[in-house]
Amino acid sequence: MTLPECPPGAELRVTGIRLAAADAFRLREMGIRTGTVAHVTQHAAFGGRVVAVAGSRYALDARTAALIDVEPVQRPR
Repeated sequence: MTLPECPPGAELRVTGIRLAAADAFRLREMGIRTGTVAHVTQHAAFGGRVVAVAGSRYALDARTAALIDVEPVQRPR
């Protein structure tokens, strides 16, 4: 599953980033890396997503979001 497939409100874990090295490096600087748990806060313009990671929110364009693989996080009850 990729980031654009996730609805707002979804909790997810990043399982892979298929971007060019420089772009992947920038995401890692922002805290978006394999294993990171994120929360989709809203849809952004033109198919992008806004995600919350470690207390910060980031708007990702549709092209970038489509290259981020994720899986849903199941919270224990």
